[in-house]
Amino acid sequence: MKILYCHDNFYMPSPEGTIYSAGQFQYAYYKPFLEAFDEVEVVGRIEEYAEDKDITAMNISSGPHVEFTLLPNINSPKGLIKNYRYVRAELEKSVKRCDGVIIRAVSDMGWIVFQLARAMNKPIAMEMAACAWDSTWNHGSRYAKIYAPVRYIRDKIITRWSDYVMYVSHEFLPNRYPTNGTTEFASNVRIERSENDVLEKRLEKIKHCNEAHNPIVIGLIGTLNHKLKGVHDAIEALHLLKKTCNKNFEFRILGPGNKAPYLDLADKYGVYDLVHFDGIVKSGDKVLEWLDNIDIYIQPSYQEGVPRATIEAMSRGAPVIGSTAGGIPELLPAHWLHKPGDVKQLAILIQKMAEDPVSQISNANRNFEKSFHYSSEVLMPKRLAFWKAFSEFVQRKSGQSNVHPFPSKAA
Repeated sequence: MKILYCHDNFYMPSPEGTIYSAGQFQYAYYKPFLEAFDEVEVVGRIEEYAEDKDITAMNISSGPHVEFTLLPNINSPKGLIKNYRYVRAELEKSVKRCDGVIIRAVSDMGWIVFQLARAMNKPIAMEMAACAWDSTWNHGSRYAKIYAPVRYIRDKIITRWSDYVMYVSHEFLPNRYPTNGTTEFASNVRIERSENDVLEKRLEKIKHCNEAHNPIVIGLIGTLNHKLKGVHDAIEALHLLKKTCNKNFEFRILGPGNKAPYLDLADKYGVYDLVHFDGIVKSGDKVLEWLDNIDIYIQPSYQEGVPRATIEAMSRGAPVIGSTAGGIPELLPAHWLHKPGDVKQLAILIQKMAEDPVSQISNANRNFEKSFHYSSEVLMPKRLAFWKAFSEFVQRKSGQSNVHPFPSKAA
């Protein structure tokens, strides 16, 4: 059997045919689907290959039994007008040659795939990984705010009428996007359980940093291509800390995107020399090494499902501060959370953490233990069982030929 996996992630094909991507969508991401299906066809957006691109820092997404259909962007007014007909025609071909579809939120192509799959009576699963309203409304452009209600309603419809839904959070997303289908709850985070010596090294680092009065290194992982990760808020918070705290700080950001606007912002706030952009590294050990050099990890996001970067930081015993966006409150205690956009409270929490070694130690211990619940040994059996159940559903339905109009289920 062949399953179609649809998400608007960018993939870059090399001249040799290897498919690269930044972020979590490396080949290993698709292995749980290959446990349930013979083949996976991935639909995504194409990023043109550039000779000056450092592909050594990117992940290889291609591999056996995973093929890619990469299409032009329709996530902008210009792209929609220019590319819609072609993209829809190609998506129709993809849906026809697959036995079922999996749509990962938030995806404009996913809405088209959903409509096509309904018309062809193909089984549908939804990976509800993010809130369409939060991610679009807070994106940063006027067009995004106009488009947010459309995306929100579409994802409500897709989730409601999907046969199977995998939620990455236990509370936030199921409450906002209910379904009539079969459900499971498992974060899409894929990390191995850290050894105890990781925590021991973290506690030693906390002790050494406070005794030596070294600069406190604040870290954040996220793209710079929009405002959803709150990088701009973190820079402003750094400006406030410079005025109110007697500690020295350094702010490091790991992730892709254009750093120029943020450097301009840092210059405006007088913290240019404190802000460092570390680009991208391959997922896995390189990210964990980067996190081991961070003293306080922050996730001041405006939109999240259950953020992988936060859990990775927790698995390294890092003290963590986050916003109340999405599923972050499922990870962190309420007294280490701030409302998205509340720069003053973010600065207060960073100062409180930085000036209190006891809080750093208790935070490190608590986060390290909490991260166990999101390790692969806990979550992978849930994912495999869910996708195998969906595979069996696809098999049972494959002999049916009734085509029903959308929507055909009872609300």
